[in-house]
Amino acid sequence: MILEQQTISTGFKIICTDCGSLSIKATDPAHASDDTIIECSRCNAVRGTMADLHMLAERSRDVFEF
Repeated sequence: MILEQQTISTGFKIICTDCGSLSIKATDPAHASDDTIIECSRCNAVRGTMADLHMLAERSRDVFEF
């Protein structure tokens, strides 16, 4: 799978386009609304929203192996 294709289809940037980091930061993700902005934890660039992240999690079941 090409990560860029997954990014386009969900709206969430898996890899930060500004610094190349994979890490994200979200304040209180358990209680965050869907429109909460998710930022890169390295450079603070916007990576997407909580809704985008939820969609990515739902669509990528059994796709990624870590």
